[in-house]
Amino acid sequence: MGSDRSTGWQVGPQTMRRVHEAVEAWYAHLVRRKRVTVNPVSGLEEEYRWSRQTENEDGSSADTPTNPALSAAHVQALSRAAETTAERMLVIALCAWGLRSGEVATLHRSQLVFGEDGDLPYVAFDERKNGPGEVSVLFGQDVAISRCRELAEQGDWNGYLFPSQRSNSGHISRRTVLNRFDTLAEQANLDERIEGHKPVPQMGRRFWYDAYTATHEQILDEVGEIAAEQGSSSASVVLDNYLSAERRRKLRRESMRKQLATAFDGDPS
Repeated sequence: MGSDRSTGWQVGPQTMRRVHEAVEAWYAHLVRRKRVTVNPVSGLEEEYRWSRQTENEDGSSADTPTNPALSAAHVQALSRAAETTAERMLVIALCAWGLRSGEVATLHRSQLVFGEDGDLPYVAFDERKNGPGEVSVLFGQDVAISRCRELAEQGDWNGYLFPSQRSNSGHISRRTVLNRFDTLAEQANLDERIEGHKPVPQMGRRFWYDAYTATHEQILDEVGEIAAEQGSSSASVVLDNYLSAERRRKLRRESMRKQLATAFDGDPS
């Protein structure tokens, strides 16, 4: 693959990657339209070690901050459009846990530490770029448990929450996450452009960050009343000096859980 022996025509890896992207996008369209049942070229990027970055209209990577965040209404629409446990797990991992597309693709059962006796569940990472080694699961543990149970009942499960029999890695690729998100976005009737950008999974991660920022602002507003009673002009001073670290974490978690529950139109789990 990569050359035509009869003519001696050589095809470079980048050209082959672009051809693969075009063919895969076409078959993904046919799958969404239910014209075909499988995408025959899905997973080839894993076999040939191709890499792909989605781009914004300005040519920058979709993983840069130029992409806007999904709104709570967008997340709610995606959640309602998710018909299978796998689809619900995809929305949870992107929007409720704030994972990257590549992290979703490689998510493994061994990374999920479910909470017991009041302990907070979390997703563990051995190595993680620009992020904590543990991500708290404030919402969606029930979906993760259902997904694991569903896969285990199928037998011969390799532990990946998004397994692939066609990939040598045993799990789906980042590109497949993008394709599945595209399908969900279409099912959810999301706008074709959100603030000028095509909806991509990274917008779910941005939603998570925006929600987390909003929780901090909400807590400062609530603590502001205490600050006023204590004669302090700064809510941040009261938050940092008069509340324990554990109390601050608890307040942030409770506020974040409420925001996620509102976005997903359900109760925290």
